[in-house]
Amino acid sequence: MGTTIFDLTKRDLKRALNLRAFGIWIVMAAITVFFFFTSNGKHELVENNHVEFMAVFLPLIIFGAWAVMSVYFDLVSSDREHNVLDCILCSGVTKGQIFTAKIITTITVSLFLSFLYLAPITAVIASLSDVATAGTVGKYLFPLWGYIMVFAALGVMISVLARSSKAAIIWSLASGLILMPRFFVLIPEGIGKVLHLSAETVDNISMISPGIMMEALSNPANTSSWTIAAIGFTISTVSLFAMASFIFSRQDEYNYGE
Repeated sequence: MGTTIFDLTKRDLKRALNLRAFGIWIVMAAITVFFFFTSNGKHELVENNHVEFMAVFLPLIIFGAWAVMSVYFDLVSSDREHNVLDCILCSGVTKGQIFTAKIITTITVSLFLSFLYLAPITAVIASLSDVATAGTVGKYLFPLWGYIMVFAALGVMISVLARSSKAAIIWSLASGLILMPRFFVLIPEGIGKVLHLSAETVDNISMISPGIMMEALSNPANTSSWTIAAIGFTISTVSLFAMASFIFSRQDEYNYGE
């Protein structure tokens, strides 16, 4: 019986959910709890029984790109470097099957990371308020998953493009710097000034920022922003996966080391 997508996915899941991934995301969750107590988050919860978005997600919005890509930057490149990829291909498995397993792994691990990030802060909020208030954090699960998926797809594409883990981690660090919220927001502001765009148009362009999209996606009442965010996340994730798949399918793995 040959290797199946299930076998490939199981292997990728074990590799993605390693000590590095757990360590980084446990630290991220701990920073979030620390920030919640040292910012206005605790006061707002105790006094007004309200959970502030930024009190829960500011650490993720600042460091999230790096934290996510640290899990996925070597998902493909590591297999290539250790001569695993060409061995798998020699067994009769197609590149399409390999990449499908990578996508399934990315979706599954990203959902797990969303739970891992939200669990500690949810427990803290429940201890300071009540279960019902803590349950409101659950509305952020889907937006957080979408946020992580965008950077996860970017990490996978970098892993394909870079062709080595050393190059991939450098590309990931550079990408994370560019995508830091304040720096990223400067881009549409600069475009607006050059093209003399209105403030409303600049705000709409700024919606391409994953952090801004995540906040908009957590508020279904604002139908317009929610729709833009949902479409933005979907287009970003699908486009990155599509480009990575296209490039991966055309790379020559058998002669990589020559």
